[in-house]
Amino acid sequence: MIKKFILLSLLVLFAVTQMASAAPQPFSERKANLAEFHAIRVGYGLGTVRIVLDLTKQVEFKESYVENPSRMIVDLKNTWLNPTVQRDIPLKSTVGKRIRIAQFDPSTVRIVIESMAETKLFFLPGGRSGQRLIIDLGSAEFKEEPELNKTDEQRERELQAQRERELQEQRERELQAQREREQEIQDERERELQRREQELEQRERAQRERELQAERERLEKEQREREIQAQRDREKEIQAQREREKELEERERELEKREKKERERLEKEQREREVKEQRERDRERLEKEKREKKERERLEKEQREREKKERKERERLEKEQREREKREGKDKDKPKEQDNEVNQPVTELDEDLQSLMTLKGKIIVIDPGHGGNDAGAIGPTGVMEKNVTLKVSLELRKLLEAEGAQVIMTRYDDSTVSAKGAKASDIEELGARCDVANRAGADIFISIHADSFTRPEARGTTGYYYSKSTTGRGQKLADCIRRNLVEQLGTPSRGTQPCNFYVVKNTDMPATLIELGFISNKEEEKLLDSADGVKRAAQGIFDGIEDYFG
Repeated sequence: MIKKFILLSLLVLFAVTQMASAAPQPFSERKANLAEFHAIRVGYGLGTVRIVLDLTKQVEFKESYVENPSRMIVDLKNTWLNPTVQRDIPLKSTVGKRIRIAQFDPSTVRIVIESMAETKLFFLPGGRSGQRLIIDLGSAEFKEEPELNKTDEQRERELQAQRERELQEQRERELQAQREREQEIQDERERELQRREQELEQRERAQRERELQAERERLEKEQREREIQAQRDREKEIQAQREREKELEERERELEKREKKERERLEKEQREREVKEQRERDRERLEKEKREKKERERLEKEQREREKKERKERERLEKEQREREKREGKDKDKPKEQDNEVNQPVTELDEDLQSLMTLKGKIIVIDPGHGGNDAGAIGPTGVMEKNVTLKVSLELRKLLEAEGAQVIMTRYDDSTVSAKGAKASDIEELGARCDVANRAGADIFISIHADSFTRPEARGTTGYYYSKSTTGRGQKLADCIRRNLVEQLGTPSRGTQPCNFYVVKNTDMPATLIELGFISNKEEEKLLDSADGVKRAAQGIFDGIEDYFG
């Protein structure tokens, strides 16, 4: 019995020893015997491409070719792929289309190059970690071309600099033309004033001559009558002279009264302008202080959120590392299969349809001016600006959404935008409208208004933009919309003008404020209040948006 027990114990001990010796070797021990593939670089020459693979040591490689599509496959033996290496690299050359890299099996890294050009493979010592495997595509000798190796970011910066120079030159030309037009208007006004003064002097001389002629005739008649009734004629003459002097004095007093009223009106307008300018400066100062405060609070909040995210990310990475180590201990003997070629074909018809939908996916914010307790300007017959802007905005929304655009409105009915409602200040209400666009990450922002002036004959359509905007495209947006509005409404064009309006100054995307027309003008008030006028205004803005994105 004891012999059987001892024999059984020896058999169990032998089985445990065999199982321990057959356990899979950990990856940390296996990779010590493998070369590490830890970096790849691509260079472009004239008709050639050079691919440089950074390895820790020289390894055996095997190359092969397959068709449909044409590909060259390079297998690196006794090699492991560092997870930081980019796995899919598009090539910007006619000799090759794409490079894909994967860990084919535990000791082999496979590189698939979509190219059937002539290739040369060779090792070069040195580099970042000891050995470099060079793969040259193309029959010519590789010679690096700096222009071909420029990044998209470098090309974009050069293009942006060129656009900014052209925009600056255009602005200078427009400013010079504006100065010349203002000088011509001033000269014309001075000539018209001189002409009127000359006409007034001529009329006064003619009037004096007629009066003198009449006076002479009267005196001659009086002289003849004086021979009969000298005394009575003298009294009549004195009375007539007094009446003329009184009339002249009344005319002089009336003229002085009119001049006094005109001076008082001009002084009042000057005071109102000064008060308005002071309010604007105070409002800008308050806006600046609020923005600085909000920016500080935003930065502090972002810092706290960043620290919280970093802490969570560290915990997540530690958890994933523990789970990965646990899985690697169980799955080392299981084969791994990877699908190295997954292509999603895009037909030419899909691409053509996509190019026609210029507004598809664009985020557009429409701001109907005023609303709620703020009626805006009121026309001669009582039409309110807030109602006109809302009608046009809702009609414009239909047109844009029909073309695939994502439309966001700051208000959808007769209400204020700020959460404070009627208690909100002007700056809070305008800031709430800017916040809608900035939070949405909109592509463009359009604020719709109707103009007004004390003189009812004022009329026309105007586009406004903020000239110091970082986007540099607000002027183009305003100009495209203003041109198409004038074409649709038939109103006079008052041009595209720079401004300091809050909503176009404090939005992060290209923005414009459009004055459809003068609601203080009877004809334009009637047009903007009509169903046809609303549709034409919406169509004009829509056409301008299409021109801007086209």
